[in-house]
Amino acid sequence: MKNKTQHQQAKAQWDDAAARRALPPKSPPNWAPQPCGLSREELREIVAEMMG
Repeated sequence: MKNKTQHQQAKAQWDDAAARRALPPKSPPNWAPQPCGLSREELREIVAEMMG
């Protein structure tokens, strides 16, 4: 049976671990992806070849 102290310690450990995980930086609002010049079919072929 857990007592209140054990519960508080476990919660504190979880909060510390969550705080250490850094979120990736956000993109600027004016960012847009650049076209690669490949068609969807060409991309599908490349992915199929990579996956085997």
